[in-house]
Amino acid sequence: MQHYDSSFDHVGDFVERWNEGVRGTRALAIGLGALLALAGVASLASPFSLYAVIQTVIAVALIAGGAAGIVGYVRTPELFRSPVALVTGILNALLGVLVLALPSYLTAGTLTLLLAFLFIASGAERLSSAHRMRYFGFEGTGVSTATGVLNIVAGVVFLIAPLFSSLVLGYLMAAYLIVAGASLVAEGVAMRPIGR
Repeated sequence: MQHYDSSFDHVGDFVERWNEGVRGTRALAIGLGALLALAGVASLASPFSLYAVIQTVIAVALIAGGAAGIVGYVRTPELFRSPVALVTGILNALLGVLVLALPSYLTAGTLTLLLAFLFIASGAERLSSAHRMRYFGFEGTGVSTATGVLNIVAGVVFLIAPLFSSLVLGYLMAAYLIVAGASLVAEGVAMRPIGR
């Protein structure tokens, strides 16, 4: 970890790094978001009859999303990093491994609670990130704020009704993937180079 240097232009460093990788990050966010949303739609269309195939697709999408979250955390300059981004990346990957490895009757309750905490942590991270970006004068943080609030509300709903949530796990997974994918696509579309 580097020590804080008051003469170093942290915002300028962030802008430079962001502008260098905005196209690739934007394409990755939109592509991964579309993959998550498509996996959610597939799960919603047939939550029980094709469960094994859908389970594998969902697991792979969650593991890929978790890996992308971890990579995003590592690539973000230290001043702008949020530990919650790392936690949500790890939770997404863990959720993908659980969905892939264990039968649904063993994991329904656990997955429901994990989804609830994942939604809440992801929403908090998006709100925190939007707040930091607004503090440093960046524009276009409304999408992050809106998706953060939406994720927190969904997480609270899962916590309030865990028994019902575990009974409709296939639909919950579909809802999670669709919301997460749509959020990621919206953020990817909103990404622009930062002018100074």
